[in-house]
Amino acid sequence: MKKGLRLWALLSIIFISTLLITNTILYGVILYQDAKTVQKREEKLLLSVGKQLALEPAIKQTLLKNTFSDKTESYTVNVAKIHQMDFIVLMNMDGIRLTHPDESKIGGHFEGGDEVEALHGKSHVSISEGTLGRSLRGFVPVYEDGKQIGVVALGIKLDSLTELIENSRQQYTIALLISIGTGLLVASIVAYYLKKQLLNLEPKEISRLLTERNAMLDETKDVVVVIDTEDTIKLANIAATEMYHLLSGNNDSLTGKKIDQLLVDREQVDFNRSVQQLYRQNGQDYLFSVAPIIVHKKEVGSILFLRNATESLFVTDQLANTTAYASALQSQSHEFMNKLHVIYGLVDLENYEELKIYLNDILQPEKEFSHRLSVLVRNPLIAGFFIGEREKFAERKTQLLIDISPEIPKTATQEQTTNLINVYRYIHHALLQRPLPAEILMDIEYHNEQLKTRYQIQLQEHEIANLEAVFAENYFLQLVEDCQGKFQLTTTQETIMISLETKYLVE
Repeated sequence: MKKGLRLWALLSIIFISTLLITNTILYGVILYQDAKTVQKREEKLLLSVGKQLALEPAIKQTLLKNTFSDKTESYTVNVAKIHQMDFIVLMNMDGIRLTHPDESKIGGHFEGGDEVEALHGKSHVSISEGTLGRSLRGFVPVYEDGKQIGVVALGIKLDSLTELIENSRQQYTIALLISIGTGLLVASIVAYYLKKQLLNLEPKEISRLLTERNAMLDETKDVVVVIDTEDTIKLANIAATEMYHLLSGNNDSLTGKKIDQLLVDREQVDFNRSVQQLYRQNGQDYLFSVAPIIVHKKEVGSILFLRNATESLFVTDQLANTTAYASALQSQSHEFMNKLHVIYGLVDLENYEELKIYLNDILQPEKEFSHRLSVLVRNPLIAGFFIGEREKFAERKTQLLIDISPEIPKTATQEQTTNLINVYRYIHHALLQRPLPAEILMDIEYHNEQLKTRYQIQLQEHEIANLEAVFAENYFLQLVEDCQGKFQLTTTQETIMISLETKYLVE
């Protein structure tokens, strides 16, 4: 898998980039607003000082005399220094300067053209080019007895205004650097924390693990459910969902529901035991197992497994029967050679009476069952199953007499063999749960890809009634349907006849 950018680095870049972008935008907006604020503050200061000067008697006296005054000039310069202004100029109604920081400019006409509104009695602020350069200027008319006698012009050069703004920005710059440094540290810590929460997995690894987990859960035939500590289902595979749909009759999602919606009788099992337990629901047996889910040394839930116990037991029996069949064939090979030696010896000795007795003995059906079975049943799995079933009935002191006519060929598919054995096993299991007679007759006949099986059993009347209920179970009926077969149960007083006819396709 091609390695990309590591998750820790990716998260750090994302957090840091976001932080830088937001802080840069915020910083730009703050600087813009601060520049506007400083300018507004200076404009307000210019007008406030100008209105105050317009009330001064000395200022009015100078404008009434319309002459230069050293005292007034000194006064306006000092006021300008106090308020950090670059100039304060008095002009008469003709726009002629009566005071100016540069004495050579006194007596000249005020420059800029923005004084016209003030000469007409209107206070205002403007930015214009004057003798001291481009500046922010405020104009306030001066009145005496209701008549305008002049104008006070106050100004600060734009260079000085820019310097004020820059001084104000320094505080914001320091705050910005501190916030960026803090943000970088926090971003690194958060990225590291998230990396640990994801179990040090990279994004591609998480995606691959999630895909593998979903495939594993969906493909397994066993019911797999994940629950939290409140017994709420957080995850369910396809098998669990199908089981819930059959149980409830609706098609809604299983996720978010309580486990009681799936396990109707949960009292049968103990969720605190990590061993396989037998669970029965709707006539079906399951193997139940549970395992805790631990995250960071804390239990956050459990994972439940529900396996069809019948199928598991059938597979185990099938393996045991196959082993028994192989052992029987091996034993047959050795016994056949031994018997040939015995027959050869009796013939050589011309002891024909003993030979006749010996031949009758070895040809007894019970002793030659496994040998005949290897000839009559071409399917090793079915042959091994019959051998194992005879042993089971023998342990119950019951002889299972199997009559096969003619030979049974091999099946076309493994699935057909499994389905047929499942039906036989269910029938035999039901019989073994009851008191049995000394003999049970089992007759198997193959003809035109149809396999007919008949059982004849002597049972007590109440056992016959119980057996009828067992064969009416939905699970057994489904097994018969899987074989494309027909099942019939005929009873008399103490005799029961079981008839099974199934499809048997050959190679």
